[in-house]
Amino acid sequence: MDAMESLTNLASARRSKLFALLDEDIGAVISCDLSTKNYLSGYYSMNDTYSSYLSAAVATRNKTALVVSAADAGPALECLGDPTLIFRYGLFYFERSADGPLVEYDTPGFKTFAEAVTAAVNAVAPKELKLGVDGRGGADLKALLGAARPIVDISDAVVRSRATKLPGELVRLRRATQLVEAGIDTIRREFKVGMSEWELAGLVASEMVRGGGVPEFISVTTGPRSALADAYPTGRKIQAGDIIRLDAGCVVDGYKSDMARTFVVGDASKLITARYKAINEGLEAELAAVRSGAKVRDVHLAAVNTTRSAGIPSYRRHHCGHGIGLSGYEHPLINEASEAVLADGMCLCVETPFYELGWGGMMIEDTIRVTEDGFDPITTIP
Repeated sequence: MDAMESLTNLASARRSKLFALLDEDIGAVISCDLSTKNYLSGYYSMNDTYSSYLSAAVATRNKTALVVSAADAGPALECLGDPTLIFRYGLFYFERSADGPLVEYDTPGFKTFAEAVTAAVNAVAPKELKLGVDGRGGADLKALLGAARPIVDISDAVVRSRATKLPGELVRLRRATQLVEAGIDTIRREFKVGMSEWELAGLVASEMVRGGGVPEFISVTTGPRSALADAYPTGRKIQAGDIIRLDAGCVVDGYKSDMARTFVVGDASKLITARYKAINEGLEAELAAVRSGAKVRDVHLAAVNTTRSAGIPSYRRHHCGHGIGLSGYEHPLINEASEAVLADGMCLCVETPFYELGWGGMMIEDTIRVTEDGFDPITTIP
C-alpha cells in the first residue's frame, strides 16, 4: 500500500467514525475548516498553511469531493485519484501531455469558490439528502448554500469525532513526535557555548525534514529570551549558565507534534534547579490525574496546585495542555474553566511552563494517549 492509498483509507475510516455520531438522515457533510478537510479526504495541502485559503470537503460515507483553487487541483488529484471529485475555482495552468492524467486543468475553473462549492454539493449529495455543515472555517457555508436543502450544524460532532484517535492517526502522531525528539537529542549532544539560537533551531529542523516531516514551529530561546514563550530564534549566542528552552513541532501527513524540553549550559543555579523541580513535579501530578473519565478541570488544578506547593507559590497558567491531532490545538483545552471529561483514545499535550520576564523561562511538554486507567506515553525521551 503506497502513502496516498494509506491516507485515503484512513480518511474512509475517519468518515465512518464521524457518520456514526450523526443522525441517520444526514447523507452528506461539508466543511471548509482546513484540518477537517484533511480529516474527510486524506488530502493535506501546502495551501493549508494560509488561514485565508478557501477550500472545502463534501463527503458522504463512501467518498469525498474537494473544492480547491485551480493551483491546488494537481496535488489534490494526486491524493484522490478521481478527477470527477475535484472542483476547481480560479485560474491556473497545468499543461497536458500524452502520458499525463486525462484532465483539462489548462482551462479556467469555476469563477468563484461559491460556484465550485455549489457544484460539488450537487454532484456528491443529491438534493433529497440532509446536509451536515461544519460551521467552522473561513466561509459561511450556511449562507452560501442558502435554503436549497435541509441543513443541520454538525460542528460539535466533528470536534468529538476528532478528539479520539484511530490507530492510523496515532502512528502519524508518534512519528511526528519522534522527529522532534530526534532534534532535541541532537541539541542535547551538540550544544556548546557560542552556538546561536539559529544554529540550535537548524539542528531540529534538519532532523524533522530528514525524517519526512514538515517543520511547523521551532522556538529556541536562550538566557533571558527563554521567558518569551512563543518566540522565534535569533542570532543570540548561548553563554555559560544559560537556560535553553526548546518548544517545537512538525507535521506528518497533516498530523502535528508539540513538545518541549529545557536545558542548562553548564551548572544550573539553585533557583533554576528549584523552579525546574517545581514544574516537573507539577507535570507528574498532572499525568497522575489523567485517565478516561477524569474531569479536565481536575487535571489542570493538579498541575497548578502541585507546582505551587513544590516551589513556585505564585504559579498561574491559563491552560496546562490541549488535545493534538490534525490541529495543534484540539479538544479539550486543559484549563480550570473546562467542563470536558477525558475519554479513552484522546491524545493530549500536557505542560507546565513558567515564564518570568527578565529572568528566563522553562517548560516540559509531553504528548500522551489517554487510556481507561491512565495514559500511554507518545513522547519517549526524558
